[in-house]
Amino acid sequence: MPPFPIDRYLLPETPIEVPAGFTEVRQSLTAGLPHRVELGGGVHAVLILPTGLARQWLATDPLAVVSTSADDLMPRPAPPATPRTPALVGRVPLRLVVRQGTRILGSVPLAAGLRRVCPDAGPAATNGSTPVAVEVVVLAWLLHAGTVRGSGDYGSTLTLAWRPADRAVDTFGPPPINEFVWRRRPPAQRVESELGPGRLRYRYLLDKKMRRVLR
Repeated sequence: MPPFPIDRYLLPETPIEVPAGFTEVRQSLTAGLPHRVELGGGVHAVLILPTGLARQWLATDPLAVVSTSADDLMPRPAPPATPRTPALVGRVPLRLVVRQGTRILGSVPLAAGLRRVCPDAGPAATNGSTPVAVEVVVLAWLLHAGTVRGSGDYGSTLTLAWRPADRAVDTFGPPPINEFVWRRRPPAQRVESELGPGRLRYRYLLDKKMRRVLR
């Protein structure tokens, strides 16, 4: 059975596995933030946390958990009994800024299992005459307040995987069906859904061919 079109946006399975062809990178965040991660080929990622709350960070327990990928892997994460300090509202905006030298290729929000190509639109960025594009997968992270304040070993870690984005996808869906052919099939053999405010239409035939169309 072909994968459902929004599978890549659903809650990931645990543990998150490194996709084939990717290089895993795991680092301890002992130098504080921002933290630089070398990916290879002249490309690096910088982990940043823009908050503007310096005074509150200084008054925080350095071992307090600020953000962790474990929250993303819980079926229905419940809010903590006591709010994390400093008193941030909602999810902290941790991001990976992917760069080649001083050129920004893209920005990747930290979400467990998120897979993104940088740059994600238009022609690949270049350094001189060499085109550059990388694909990044966020695997896991743990960030303590002490790491946000400055350097030191507070147990904060970051794990991600990457590869050069120089190959086409290796999986393809079945060919689409004509709308009029789909509507002539018996109602018991067809499924239709509309997803999101943009009314993404998903049609599916319940037969051996399992053909579908996205509109």
